Amino acid sequence: MKAWQFEALDSLFFRGAKSFNSGEGGFLDSQFPPTAQTMAGVIRAAIAETKGVDWAKFRRGEQPDIAALIGADSDNTGKLRFCGPYICKDGQRLYPIPLHLLYSSKENTWGRLEPSKSELKTDMGDRRLPEVVGTMEGAKPLENAWLNASEFNKVLKGQMPSTYYKEEDLFVAEARTGIGRDNEKRKVNEGMLYFTRHIRLQDGINLAMDVEGAVDVIPSSMLRLGGEGRMANVNVNHAVDSRLRGNDETVDTAMVVLLTHGDFDGKAEPELKGIEIISACVGKAVREGGWDYRHGKPKPLKSLVPAGSVYFVQGEISSLETHIGNRKKFGYGEIAIGTWEG
Repeated sequence: MKAWQFEALDSLFFRGAKSFNSGEGGFLDSQFPPTAQTMAGVIRAAIAETKGVDWAKFRRGEQPDIAALIGADSDNTGKLRFCGPYICKDGQRLYPIPLHLLYSSKENTWGRLEPSKSELKTDMGDRRLPEVVGTMEGAKPLENAWLNASEFNKVLKGQMPSTYYKEEDLFVAEARTGIGRDNEKRKVNEGMLYFTRHIRLQDGINLAMDVEGAVDVIPSSMLRLGGEGRMANVNVNHAVDSRLRGNDETVDTAMVVLLTHGDFDGKAEPELKGIEIISACVGKAVREGGWDYRHGKPKPLKSLVPAGSVYFVQGEISSLETHIGNRKKFGYGEIAIGTWEG
């Protein structure tokens, strides 16, 4: 497996699933980090380019060797498999703070949520709802915050982190204004003013994704990344084993943390064979669209469970793989397994 590491040379823009039609608000935020589908698309296109792809022939099915390697359509990875994407700081990968953790800025202390002792009937079955361990003023989960591997492993072992990274530690937002143009008439289109929010990564921050199945590919040193075709340097190196470990897999209870967004057919919980979900701390759904390059039309919207969501489970813990849910070959549903005693 190879690690593809992207260093942005300019601001970046990753469009989410929000509608951007005339008269519907005119403002579009940037999604960061991008979804696995977005980063896999960049890499698949780069691999195809190194193989001499002719995209018109490819869409007509006239380059079967390349289609077999990268996948003939946008939902097929071919011979490739991905892990990630990951945010990296000074070469070290960062992971979303699990949503069962609570932080009180007033008391500058951490707490956590654990399943209650009693069950409650819900539309997803009988569940033990999460409850706060202890009391803290103003405590709440931290969204858009990250831990390095060392701090994350503490959490998996039932400890509290000592430091974390906030959004502003990783990037700054930049407001942009644009307008539609008619190049033939050399004038602007009336009513086509729009606004976007780009992000500019701080020094030492980049994006990475692990790729399996293209070990002989050496891409161009610069690629277009995200909306508006902004440039990024790319380096390809051997991937290191960066799996997170915090659980003795011989036990029958565990805490499962999503490291990347999960695709569970629009549901809040995955179906895990031989494992029962006791309780969960799930974040706001991430809406994902995309473009079907084979048929030349937008893809149906999907709702993803966000990275950082936590499931308290019991059962055959040793049967859990590195990814759960759908589109695992794209990198969705990567998990870390932590300690929880039911």
